[in-house]
Amino acid sequence: MTVGFGRYHAVLSTPGAWGFFLPGMFARFSLGMTGLSILLFASATRGDYGTAGALSAVSAVGYAAAAPQLARVADRVGQHKVLLSCAALCAVSGGAFIVSTLSDGVPLWVLFVTAALTGATTPSIGSMVRARWSGLLDGSSLKGTAFALESLVDEFVFIVGPVLATSLAVGVSPAAGFVCVLVLVCGGSVLLSFSRSTEPQLKAADKTIPGGKAGKSALFLGPVALVAALNLCFGGMWGSIDMGTVAFSAEGQKPFMAGVLLGIYALGSSVAGMVYGGRDWSAPLPRILWISALIMAVGILPMLVVHTFVGAGLVFLIAGSSSAPAMIIAMVLVVDGVPAQRRTEALAWQSTALWLGVSLGSSVSGHLADSRGAQAAFAFAAFSGCVGFVIALAGRRRLGPVPAEPADMPVTDRPALSTESGTR
Repeated sequence: MTVGFGRYHAVLSTPGAWGFFLPGMFARFSLGMTGLSILLFASATRGDYGTAGALSAVSAVGYAAAAPQLARVADRVGQHKVLLSCAALCAVSGGAFIVSTLSDGVPLWVLFVTAALTGATTPSIGSMVRARWSGLLDGSSLKGTAFALESLVDEFVFIVGPVLATSLAVGVSPAAGFVCVLVLVCGGSVLLSFSRSTEPQLKAADKTIPGGKAGKSALFLGPVALVAALNLCFGGMWGSIDMGTVAFSAEGQKPFMAGVLLGIYALGSSVAGMVYGGRDWSAPLPRILWISALIMAVGILPMLVVHTFVGAGLVFLIAGSSSAPAMIIAMVLVVDGVPAQRRTEALAWQSTALWLGVSLGSSVSGHLADSRGAQAAFAFAAFSGCVGFVIALAGRRRLGPVPAEPADMPVTDRPALSTESGTR
């Protein structure tokens, strides 16, 4: 394990890394807190779970719809301009949502508009941070380690974020969790914008350059759409597992076990992601991807017959062990398969696909759990995983990197990074 941790140390020792890694982590906490914070705030203030859930959903839809477009603008004008603009707009729309929710007599549509705008003005921090890593570590085997590190951050955010949101809403005030969200996303965005030295280099659009045509979305470049379809399936699987776990724990009359089981799944994913990023793999990435997708799909199938929490914990540990590696590889394939000046948008499409998948999986499996029990929700999770496996296997030949083009080089070339040391 010394070699593995040495690779993470090399990644974080890259000049300028801490300047965007920490702000990116703080800003990303909003992803693990926003939906739950809105739900707790609106339900406590308005006394209506249905309205609160709809407000949470419309905020998520706003984020999913706007994130790729904001990332596309960032690829053209620079991340710092988008980050500063989003920080200001998010603060205004979020503040308006708080005031509207607390005020009597405000039309309900105002709450929905301000909630949607808050989501739409939240930048895709994860894609911006990964675009910086891919620029700094181009040509280095440490790029996979950097993406593994970001996967661990995502796991941490989605484990700690809901706990923090609940603690603030219950222990301080109903609005405290949402206020914290605004502080983190706006403050983190501003701090990230200050890290100009690691910002991806801009390049004038050129119709002769692959990916340079201004009117063409990055969704239609290289493997972006294929990986987005795969991430849609992954999201559907994870949303279904969340819902199935809640139903399974309720059926066992121990609802608190839902958090424990999901924590075990996240633990398996985190450990596997750390191990994967700690070494250089010789197997082709597309092959590792479809094998990981297969393990995810097959790994959750035992939940159709398991009825004990101990057995469920073991299943979740094994099934979760393939999640982080699959996500890491998917993101690496995206950045390797598109021109450098389109990476932020290409990565943002993956986040959007995941969000839509989680929403779809939660919705469908929720209805299945109500009518047929937790096993039906887990069956839909396995089905989503199987579709993802088929996509990964059938599309493996399209997941190779794009050939290097002289025009893809940035205006100001960065010195090459050493594969061994991770320093310039």
